[in-house]
Amino acid sequence: MFQQVCLAIESFGSFTPEEQEALSKEFQHRIIDKGQFILSSGEVCQSIWFVNKGALRHYRDLDGFSEVTINLFHEDHWVLDHHSFTAQKPSKNYIQAVEECELLEISIHALHQLIETSPSFFKLGKILEIPRNEPELHTKKPENRYLELMENSPELIQRFPLKCIASYLGMTPETLSRVRAKVKF
Repeated sequence: MFQQVCLAIESFGSFTPEEQEALSKEFQHRIIDKGQFILSSGEVCQSIWFVNKGALRHYRDLDGFSEVTINLFHEDHWVLDHHSFTAQKPSKNYIQAVEECELLEISIHALHQLIETSPSFFKLGKILEIPRNEPELHTKKPENRYLELMENSPELIQRFPLKCIASYLGMTPETLSRVRAKVKF
């Protein structure tokens, strides 16, 4: 279970076996049911989650009727509400499981304790630098947005409801249906 996290953090730099052991002890294993929230609007994001299995969406409810999907996550992704976590302020967003998920969670307090034990753990700050969404995506034509998603992340289309995909691409579900009809492969 922890092997996937070890592989993911290798891109940040090397950690000694002792540091990996200390890190593994700080992660909490969680099973999240489909539809369950790991963060709700008004809560402060106190943790970072690593997705071992499953899929989640990060979104904002605009008015009780419409939502904007900020990001979509699946296996081997780090999940957090970046602004809430770094500022330790209440989130305006939600993070919800769209499938049953197996997550590894590490709290901000555990991260601080690890950093106190070894400066090597500062490397974990790179999790916070991972780009969350591609803002330039929304400046392109709907067809190009969809084609780019198909090219770069086709698994998202298989795993997430089309309503989430449309919102992620910055279009209505009706527009997405028209685009999909035009660009049949």
